[in-house]
Amino acid sequence: MNSLDVYKAILGEKKFEIIEYIVANTDEFGLFMKTITNVCLELDISKPTAIETFKLLESKDVLRKIKNGVYKLNIPR
Repeated sequence: MNSLDVYKAILGEKKFEIIEYIVANTDEFGLFMKTITNVCLELDISKPTAIETFKLLESKDVLRKIKNGVYKLNIPR
């Protein structure tokens, strides 16, 4: 077991997948430019799970919504 397995156990497989997707798809400025609907379609994840994950990241100041479909990742890369 490694630390990623622990994170998956805490967050749940789907939330972990969403977070990995966001991190992997940010540009050099830390911007993630996809709507929640796009994320749901691309990952085959329910909209409530995606919304809950985005809200969790926003509540922890890890992700900041700029406008619909544009988010800023607030962690060092």
